[in-house]
Amino acid sequence: MDKSFLWGGSTSAFQFEGGGHEGRKGKSIYDIREEKTQVKYSVTSDFYHHYKEDIALMAEMGFSAFRMSIAWTRLYPTGVEETPNFEGIKFYQDVFQELKKNKIEPVVTLFHWDMPQYLVEKYDGFKSREIITYFERYAETCFKEFGQYVKYWLTLNENNLAMMIPWMYIKDKNNYPKEEHAQLAWDCYYHSILCHFKAVKRGHELLPDARFGNMTASAIAYPLTPKPEDVLATQKHNQRTMWDDLDILTSGEINPSFKQRMADEGVVINISDEDRELMADSNAKIDFISFSYYFSLCTQAAENRNNSEAETMQMLYQGFYNPYLSRTSFGWQIDPLGIRIFMNEAYSRYHLPLLVVENGIGVEDEVLTKDKRVHDDYRIDYLAKHIHQIIKTVDEDKTPVLGFLPWGCIDLYSASGNYNKRYGFVYVDFEDDLARYKKDSFWWYKKVIASNGKELEKIDSTDCNKQS
Repeated sequence: MDKSFLWGGSTSAFQFEGGGHEGRKGKSIYDIREEKTQVKYSVTSDFYHHYKEDIALMAEMGFSAFRMSIAWTRLYPTGVEETPNFEGIKFYQDVFQELKKNKIEPVVTLFHWDMPQYLVEKYDGFKSREIITYFERYAETCFKEFGQYVKYWLTLNENNLAMMIPWMYIKDKNNYPKEEHAQLAWDCYYHSILCHFKAVKRGHELLPDARFGNMTASAIAYPLTPKPEDVLATQKHNQRTMWDDLDILTSGEINPSFKQRMADEGVVINISDEDRELMADSNAKIDFISFSYYFSLCTQAAENRNNSEAETMQMLYQGFYNPYLSRTSFGWQIDPLGIRIFMNEAYSRYHLPLLVVENGIGVEDEVLTKDKRVHDDYRIDYLAKHIHQIIKTVDEDKTPVLGFLPWGCIDLYSASGNYNKRYGFVYVDFEDDLARYKKDSFWWYKKVIASNGKELEKIDSTDCNKQS
């Protein structure tokens, strides 16, 4: 492993930052969700007030990188202002300066799902082309104000899912005519990738030494059986859920099979000459592929399903459980080799370096002991096996991997608002003043980073006691 390999962790603003009513921050879709559900997205782990403490914990583990997102509404409260909110800019500048002081490289996501609520009410989010102008202004502000601190930029989080979940930013989603669903999905996706291309192009122009990437949700699938029909179904699944999007982002061209599928669903695709020029521009192309990886799944041809006894995975896409793999308590399959398979396949297609920006095991019943410890051997086992495969990907397969930034390095809220689903190396006591406590995995990950991935074995819990 190269010594420049980035070790660290990942978070997002709406799940970790808090400070939702401070610094003239505007309302995002999650603030509206809080009003309806009472889930405290405005507080979460309160990085807003704890960032120095949290960055100190990251530095103690030896982090060389930290992935975070910028809250669009902290810079532009409604999304449409002509000038940014200085208080928001000052907060992020303070965070970046603290990270750099601790020799931690910020990896920044521009958009991690927290759409300004005003853009939902006025434009239905990405459904309207109007949003492109506002996103470009926001991205340019980020590059100008934070470019001196940030080398690695990601555009839109897991945007390959946009075709499957276009409803996130639609004001009146429950009354949308069914016959218009496919067109809506395409329009939202298309305008979102134009935002991506605009941001990457402007970023390269303003920050020639920075590197710009996308963020893909991996959904790598295997055939449930060796039947040729199942193999073909798997190829189609992987193409539709991952490769179609990456094909566009890397080439600027829409895959012909993607176009045909849209036409078969009655979707009208209108691409202007100006859009084609933007998508073809070399400055608008990504420098690396970042991705999340939590599980693999199996797929099966529709004609084979009636006779199958396979157990179904009901998620964003229907899949089947792999009988050779174990699962987390949330039903996600544990497949360390899958991350290696995904990276090798992605590299063989696009010849771009990869960056792991989400991985980990969410556990709902973690116990904070009386002496304020968490014995999370399951997390150590999960991450050790995945890191082992990443190292093999680099050393044996010669696929370039920039770093490993597992999800929720300090406990945060899940996207659905479940703060009991924990991923972190640091326990956040959401019931007692958001106090931070180091888990056993904290000391283990510190050893892993110090050895550049060479020492993956578990540390005895008595050693953890001595170090704390």
